[in-house]
Amino acid sequence: MKSSFLERLLERADRVGHGEIQSQIARLADDKGFLETIFNTLQEGVLVVDGDGKITYRNHAAGRLLGLPESGELGGWTLGRSLRGIDWREALRENRSSSGTIEVNYPEARILNYYLVPLEKSGRLGALYVAIFHDVTRDRNEAKSAVEAGRVEALTLLAAGVAHELGNPLNSLHLHLQIMAKDVAGLAEDSAKKIRESIGTCQQEIRRLDGLITQFLRAIRPQPVKKTLEDSGAVIEEALLPLEIELKDRGILLEKQLSSDTPRVPMDREQMKQAIYNVVRNAMQAAGEQGLISIHVRREGDFWVFECRDNGSGISADDLPHLGTPFFTTRKDGTGLGLMIVQRIAREHGGSVQITTREGKGSTVKILIPIYEKRVHLLTETSGVEAEGASV
Repeated sequence: MKSSFLERLLERADRVGHGEIQSQIARLADDKGFLETIFNTLQEGVLVVDGDGKITYRNHAAGRLLGLPESGELGGWTLGRSLRGIDWREALRENRSSSGTIEVNYPEARILNYYLVPLEKSGRLGALYVAIFHDVTRDRNEAKSAVEAGRVEALTLLAAGVAHELGNPLNSLHLHLQIMAKDVAGLAEDSAKKIRESIGTCQQEIRRLDGLITQFLRAIRPQPVKKTLEDSGAVIEEALLPLEIELKDRGILLEKQLSSDTPRVPMDREQMKQAIYNVVRNAMQAAGEQGLISIHVRREGDFWVFECRDNGSGISADDLPHLGTPFFTTRKDGTGLGLMIVQRIAREHGGSVQITTREGKGSTVKILIPIYEKRVHLLTETSGVEAEGASV
């Protein structure tokens, strides 16, 4: 038995009147248009492909998700041309249902779940398959955000324990070292010299540990952002001021290029100073003695950009994805908290942090902050007519 209504109609064409054939074909055209409208309404991408992976049909969502041309311009377009990393011919050759997850970078970076299903009945074109694509990018991002939130919550609990268990003993040690320093002052110079050096070393290490605890608490218990319109040049100068002596002592050359056309930027002055300080401090550690650091500040579209480059040894490709993770560091004396703080501050300003690096060539860190605050437009109805949006 023929499965296609059209094929059955053509078999009986000699026994059916001309008018009836036209009527049936018109009905088929209407049905096709109706079904196509339904498919184009779906948010999931739908493709029909043949046994070689050539696309014979695609709905609007598939074109949007995969960057496909219009249906009439598909020509010999194949699945493999848009979705690399999977042997589609092998998957089609198995003639069975399959599913998986794939990342695409064009026309936008997305994560897609796909389902490949063979049609039970084949037509004149041979074996056909339906591929359905569902965009799960938002779900993945939300899951990632939830994991990050859980991580921060766990760190917050840990910080409370760290502050309690280490803070009080450190204060006690610091007080006793001060008493010891006063007692040593009465001893002879020769015998007291080594003791004073040891006391000084202990006090220095206690200050370092106290600073680590303070930085840790600041990273996971951030203050709310209080934005005001600021002169970014003045903010940068204030952030760099505490580093001037160390830059000079280590012979590091600091070049600054501040664009004159950058408007006043909405930012939390103190938090942005902290972010800039951390970025430049990391660059100093990477550049080393007699190193070079370049700072460029400019406007890119609707963003204020702070860019810091160093001529250090760069970061390996394996380490790059882990930057900003608490306690992950490429330095012996590092904590990994500095960049985490920078990322948090940028994110809470509605911006982002971008890092590029080449091993042996140095690294570049960019902080991008929106120049304009986003406004919410509310639509109200007045006498059945949409009113102008009011910004709040």
